[in-house]
Amino acid sequence: MSAKAFDGKYSDVNTEEKATVSHAIIDWFKITGWVTVICGFWVFGPAVFIGMSAYLFYVKFNLALAVLAIYLCWYYYTRDWPESGCMPMDWVRDGFFYRWECEYFNYRVVKTAELPADRNYIIGSHPHGMICLGMAISFVAHASGMRELYPGLKRWTATIPGQFLWPVRREMMMCGGSGIVSKRNLEWILRQKETGQAVTIVVGGLSEMMMTAPGKHRLKLKHRHGFIKLALAEGANLVPMYHFGENDTYTPVTGICPNRLRNMQLAESQAHLTNRFGFCFPCHVGSSLLGLPWGGLVPHRVRLETVIGAPIHVEKNANPTQEEIDGLHATYCEKLIDIFEKHKTNYGIGPEERIVLY
Repeated sequence: MSAKAFDGKYSDVNTEEKATVSHAIIDWFKITGWVTVICGFWVFGPAVFIGMSAYLFYVKFNLALAVLAIYLCWYYYTRDWPESGCMPMDWVRDGFFYRWECEYFNYRVVKTAELPADRNYIIGSHPHGMICLGMAISFVAHASGMRELYPGLKRWTATIPGQFLWPVRREMMMCGGSGIVSKRNLEWILRQKETGQAVTIVVGGLSEMMMTAPGKHRLKLKHRHGFIKLALAEGANLVPMYHFGENDTYTPVTGICPNRLRNMQLAESQAHLTNRFGFCFPCHVGSSLLGLPWGGLVPHRVRLETVIGAPIHVEKNANPTQEEIDGLHATYCEKLIDIFEKHKTNYGIGPEERIVLY
């Protein structure tokens, strides 16, 4: 008698168990892959590069010297690229590790309004979190679905100069459409002949990273007016964007250490090293690939989603008054808070929770 005569119970259980085990193994390898490429490379890449370079110079001095000479020529030739459009490449942004990252978080973008390609946009990314996973997925990876949701937009990201100090990471950043968050680079993007340029900036920066804590919604925004001035000067629409779950992807070490003064010193040191040198050994804890109780480099598997708000129309004004700047800033903050309030209950955030602006 076939298994179907028994409603498939025995064979289905067997199949389900095999499928579960098979899926778990595949899932583990996917997690290992994207964490190694993205998180591991980001955090430990510079240190590994220094170690491997020293070893290569020791073992194969002539070869190392030739490689160094070639790279220095390349570096000199491309020295201005991080401030003039980088070198975005679709095959990098379509990378399998980005797809795996989206699968890991079951990531999606929530579209609340159209962003027509006949305008340029400055998109504020909030919150920073520990390593800006939400911004990286939404604006770098094609797997996020942004191309389909907002056809015609050309996506750019802007980050601190220190990220471009290290070979290989520098090229990886530029291939993903990332450049330096400088006036020169942002003006270059927004002054392209073709409209539909959308550049995202983590407005809170490293100061906001220092305030990251699971379950908290603290933003460094009250006195951030630079992006407002730029939007007015270039006539670029402003768009608020909030990453729900970003602050829960890692637990900062400062949240584990009971000594408040030591917490502040550690957070400030981390921010200073990251800003100056482009990396810092991790001062945050995630999950462990091996299930170890003290955690590891893998982000916590939380629900991570990005809600993109409606554009705030901005008329070009080369010489705005302080009152106009403050007015537009207040409107932006209001629209950002509105996104949080409208969508927070969808992500398990209590109705009493509020964004706190610093």
